[in-house]
Amino acid sequence: MTLFESGQDWAPRPARRPPRWRLRGTVFGIVLGTVAGVTLAATYLPSSPLAGAAAYSLSADLSPIADRIGFSDEGRDIFLTTRPQLLDSGDFRKACEGTPDGTVHGDFATVGCFYGLGEHFGRIAIFRPTDARLADQIVVTAAHEFLHAAYARLTSGEQARLDALLDKRWSTIAADDPIQASVDSSVGSAAENRSTEEFAYFGTEIADAVDPALEAYYARYFRDRGALVAIHDADRALRDGLEADYSAKADALAIREQANADAGAQLQADRAQLAADRAWYNRQADEYNALSPEVRARTYVADSGGTAGGKPYGSYLAGRLAEFATREADQSQRQSELDAAEAAAPAARTEVERLYADIEALNVAAVPAT
Repeated sequence: MTLFESGQDWAPRPARRPPRWRLRGTVFGIVLGTVAGVTLAATYLPSSPLAGAAAYSLSADLSPIADRIGFSDEGRDIFLTTRPQLLDSGDFRKACEGTPDGTVHGDFATVGCFYGLGEHFGRIAIFRPTDARLADQIVVTAAHEFLHAAYARLTSGEQARLDALLDKRWSTIAADDPIQASVDSSVGSAAENRSTEEFAYFGTEIADAVDPALEAYYARYFRDRGALVAIHDADRALRDGLEADYSAKADALAIREQANADAGAQLQADRAQLAADRAWYNRQADEYNALSPEVRARTYVADSGGTAGGKPYGSYLAGRLAEFATREADQSQRQSELDAAEAAAPAARTEVERLYADIEALNVAAVPAT
């Protein structure tokens, strides 16, 4: 079964703070895999096509998907025997009824399954997303489920040799690599399914098999497995690109709104200080003007060192008065800039919210409706 990681921890923040979308490993990207619960043991499936099975042709919507996967002749024959179906939500859920719908934490939703063991050697059901941008998801899901069918058709000896190669290669993948968690979620408690899960994940998501013997298994089914992995990477890049664009603009908006708030608070404080300085000036000017001309002529402001003498007090007060005009002009200019910044913020917030809604809509479209 193929899973889509749902990313349910997204939520817009309250007013003035944009929603912040942080990646948790591969959160909000597609993780394609199979879930434990559908036993795929090869002993239940013969390794040759069903004798006398009715001829089957791919539907018009599945044929181009098979072409994009790039099957070899053997791979295409196996794909045909699974009688794959591309289904909308209701029919898909019926086809995959009884298979687990993700992890116990609800982080995944089923978007593909390999089911009906014994009926045409197992069938493939693929969910049809309601957003055209998810065409790559369909291809990777179909290829992933196909690899379960291919694994099931191997002889026990072939499976044993493949399992050893998979174990060796998988041991080289870092424990914190997101694909490890994907496989673990798919296997669940059905440890017997680990090899088929590793086979399907590896075949569709990791380009470099390193071991030619392992790559030879995939070469039986695909003309160019690297091109198939590139489709998976393109699907991931779509989501990563949306996430990156959203995060960058949400962060920029948060910085802009905080800067506006800081600028507004500083402007308010500067205006209060200017008012206080003006009040002080008025008191000093009143006292100075009340002095006799002779006393005013002998009144000076101490210099910066605090010694007597310095600037005549009348000149000092005139300078302070001129300074007020400069400060008022500066505050007026800052207010104009703040007004312009705040006027632009709603459009930026609308764009952030649009991106958020687009990502949410894509996530909803990627999984079957409940």
